[in-house]
Amino acid sequence: MTNANMQNAAVPAEDAALSYPSPLKEFWQGFSYNKGAVAGLIFMSIVVLCAVLAPLVAPYSPIEQYRDHLLTPPAWLDGGSSAFLLGTDELGRDILSRLIYGARLSLFIGLCSVLLAMVPGVVLGLLAAFFPKVLGGVIMRVMDIMMALPSLLLAVAIMAILGPGLLNAMIAIATVSLPAYVRLTRASAMTELNRDYVTASRVSGAGLFRLMFNTVLPNCMAPLIVHATMSFSSAILEIAALGFLGLGVQPPTPEWGTMLASARDYIERAWWVVSLPGLTILLSVLAINLMGDGLRDALDPKLKRAA
Repeated sequence: MTNANMQNAAVPAEDAALSYPSPLKEFWQGFSYNKGAVAGLIFMSIVVLCAVLAPLVAPYSPIEQYRDHLLTPPAWLDGGSSAFLLGTDELGRDILSRLIYGARLSLFIGLCSVLLAMVPGVVLGLLAAFFPKVLGGVIMRVMDIMMALPSLLLAVAIMAILGPGLLNAMIAIATVSLPAYVRLTRASAMTELNRDYVTASRVSGAGLFRLMFNTVLPNCMAPLIVHATMSFSSAILEIAALGFLGLGVQPPTPEWGTMLASARDYIERAWWVVSLPGLTILLSVLAINLMGDGLRDALDPKLKRAA
C-alpha cells in the first residue's frame, strides 16, 4: 500500500475518533446541558468542601458559647457583629460554624443511609427477579407492606424501638428507603432477563452469581444511580425531621434538623436562628435534586440530547 493510500485510510479513522467521544466526555456533555444540574453540582461541591475542611473553614468551635453575644443578629442587620457573620443562637454559639459542622454530619448520615438501603435493596431485587414464583412473591409482599406505611411514621416507629442516636437514625432511614430500591432493581432486572445477551450467557454456562452481578446488574445501574441521588436528598430531609422531633442526633452535636428543633421557640424574635438552617436544608436538597435530573439526562439514552 502506497503512502497516499495509507493517509486516505487513516482519515476515516481520525474522523470516527472525533465523531465518537469518550464515555466520560459524552456523560459530561449530557450532564452539562442541564444548567440547573451544573449549578447544583457547584453548590454541593462547595458544601462538601466546607464539610471536609470544617476545622479550617469554620471560624469557631460549633459548641463554644459566647455569653455576651446571645441571639446576636447577622452582621448585615442592626445590632450585628462582624465577628459572627450569620449571628449566634440562644446559647451564644456561632451559627455559621454550626452550619458548616452540621453539613459534615448531615451529608455523612445521608450517604451512609443510601448505602445501607442500596446494597440490600439491590440484592433483594435481583433475587426477586431471578426467582419470581416463590421468593420474589414473598419479598415484594413485604415491600408492599412497608410502602403502605408513611415513611416518616415508619422511621419514627423504628426510632422509638431502637432509641435516639446516630446509628439508629441511619438504620431507620435506610429501612424506609429499602422498598424503592428493591422494586426498581427487580423491574430493571426483569427487563434485562429477556435480552439476548442474558440468554447467551446462560447458554455459555454462566453461573447464577455471575448472571446476577456481572451480566444483569451493570445494565441496571443507570436508574439506580439516579434514584440513589434523589434518595440522598430525601435522607437529608428525613434526618432533619427526626432531629426536629428529638429522635435523631442529640444536642449539642451540630446537625441541621437539631438546630431547627432547638431554635423553634425563638422564631418570632430571632428569625435567623430558624431560617438559616432551614434555608441550608432547602438549598442542599434542591441542589441534589437538580443533580439527579442532570444524571438522568446523561445516563438515560432516551433523554440524551444532541450536543
